[in-house]
Amino acid sequence: MAELNQEVKKVLKAAWTKESVFTEEEKQRVRNRIGTSVKTRKKDYVPKLLSAAAAAGFVILIGGIAGIQTDVLNKQNGQETAIADKGFYPGLADGAMLNNWKLNSFEKDSYGHLSAAFTGKAEVTGTLDFQEEIVYFLPDHDSLKVLPLMDGKNIKITFNETDQEKLKKVFGVTEPITEENASLIIGGYRAGEGSVHQAEVLEVATPKDPQVEAVPFQLALNNNTELVLREPLNHVFKEFSLRGTDEILRGLSPAEVFQLYLFAEEIEDYYTQYALFNHDQDIGKPFPALNHYLDAINESSSIPEEQTLLHRVKNARLEEVIIDDSSAYISISEEDGFGFGLSKNSEGIWKVNWMPIQ
Repeated sequence: MAELNQEVKKVLKAAWTKESVFTEEEKQRVRNRIGTSVKTRKKDYVPKLLSAAAAAGFVILIGGIAGIQTDVLNKQNGQETAIADKGFYPGLADGAMLNNWKLNSFEKDSYGHLSAAFTGKAEVTGTLDFQEEIVYFLPDHDSLKVLPLMDGKNIKITFNETDQEKLKKVFGVTEPITEENASLIIGGYRAGEGSVHQAEVLEVATPKDPQVEAVPFQLALNNNTELVLREPLNHVFKEFSLRGTDEILRGLSPAEVFQLYLFAEEIEDYYTQYALFNHDQDIGKPFPALNHYLDAINESSSIPEEQTLLHRVKNARLEEVIIDDSSAYISISEEDGFGFGLSKNSEGIWKVNWMPIQ
């Protein structure tokens, strides 16, 4: 309270000018008024007989007290430092650190909206939302923890026009799309009262092609170079050929389904081979029914044996390559780029593509 009184005195001393002092003429008029006034009268918060300068000084005084009491400015080491109000970064002062970001200042736009400008740098990961007129970045849960945020709310970040064009160029964007798992290094962070914040793009991690791993495997051949199936894959084939339900194949790898397909070719069990294709309803089928497939098999019987798929795989180095969660292929000839494609059906079971030879 003593500090507040001192502040009031300082403001009063600065605001109350020499012109604010009663003149002798004003004093006489006040005495005359007091002598002729009635006992009951209204209080005047600003004396009517004060000069204009005195009234102005009083208004300035009131404004100074209000400024002190609302804590818009806080004196620290003789310097005035802006601090946040109760709803926007409460208690945070210029120069304070928040999640390794330094608060530079609070600013207010022409509409009265507050923003907090921070200096720092952080690597963030999330989704880039390329819209028609603007690009938004939606940080993932872990990235929110490295931004200058206090309330843990979900926000999205936008950028200036130059940075937006940079992002479009790096990601090859020409139409509205979303790019997941994008990694950026940002700085110059400006937090607003709403959910949309701003930042500068310091660096963009160039999108990389999915890392694929080629796993080699071998086919089992008997003394007559005929393809055979080892257990338990042989048992799976028998069950599937009898019942034809995809659930029997659940848990098999693309390489194992590929071997079932080849074994069906070896023993000329085209009924089972047809059932190994992906029969999801939303997939176009070149052979809508089994009889169409059998007709195509009969027409291809004149192909020389050395040109058939079965002959080529028996003399090739085979590798299973899983591209992503739903697509894979068997590399048969790395030099020629020759492969056999498979994909997961709607039940998450690996099946043979309708046009498997790639």
